[in-house]
Amino acid sequence: MSLPALAATLGERVLVEMLDIDGRLHALVVRGRRVTHRIVGEIDAVRAELESLRFALHNQVLGHAAGGERLERRAEVLDRLLLGPLADLLGDGPLVLVPTGALHALPWGMLPRLRGRSLTVAPSATIWLRCATSSTVDGKLVLVGAHSAEQAADEVREIAADRPGATVLAGEQARVDRALTALDGAAIGHIASHGEFRVDNPLFSFLMLADGPLTVYDLTALRCPPGLLVLSGCDTGLAAVHPGDELMGLVAALLNMGTATVIASTGPVDDGATRHLMRSFYGHLATGLGPAAALAAAQASADPRDRASTDSFVCFGAG
Repeated sequence: MSLPALAATLGERVLVEMLDIDGRLHALVVRGRRVTHRIVGEIDAVRAELESLRFALHNQVLGHAAGGERLERRAEVLDRLLLGPLADLLGDGPLVLVPTGALHALPWGMLPRLRGRSLTVAPSATIWLRCATSSTVDGKLVLVGAHSAEQAADEVREIAADRPGATVLAGEQARVDRALTALDGAAIGHIASHGEFRVDNPLFSFLMLADGPLTVYDLTALRCPPGLLVLSGCDTGLAAVHPGDELMGLVAALLNMGTATVIASTGPVDDGATRHLMRSFYGHLATGLGPAAALAAAQASADPRDRASTDSFVCFGAG
């Protein structure tokens, strides 16, 4: 990968790549044709705040009264730790973020400086460049909603009502073989279901459909995966981080298969809040916004009481 090629593709975007070197967090910021290095701070302090934020996130989604206030405080602290040292470099346009280690599990849209801002997260600058320059998939919209998530079937039917011609597999129709057949060659795929991240074996992480789990291995059977795939469920964007920041999970597998952009959650979500978010997301997408900008707009307009769920969704890949 050459810097001129990266800079040309970034255009007005700013890319921030974070590195953990001997316990200190460093950032490389690419803006225009210039690369700036900054020392951000100690990684242990960031990890501790991230653990506190994720704990508060779970409490908020479970309805614990103090969770929201604590969540806001933790987000503000992480914003100061991670983005404060880079504030003069970030501008106000779209961002591409390449995290390191535990930061792959951060719901970046919760940070005050990033709320409502178009941003996409990638495993590496090289993978982002490949995704951003991949050919556009021309095909249908496929909506899969399984009863494993309470409002998933309603979610996909509501989206379909706004998008005539979409293929809908809801309830008992949301079966593994039928979903894989429909998703192969689709321009946009949407799977609303219960998701489970397998820490012990990330490649067996799954989305629960009507007749059983749809796993990472199942998805690798797609000959032409959707250009955009939305995984509307809990923890669908989590990954195991191996030495060298190698990621294993649903999102990493999909990006490596050829899907350019994945929308997924890095935490637990409320079904009702997610349903409203997704209908809003597709509404913004229909106006011509890209996936990252459409997600940011939908999150910005969501009910503040639903922020713990809506801001857990992250745009991965090209954006």
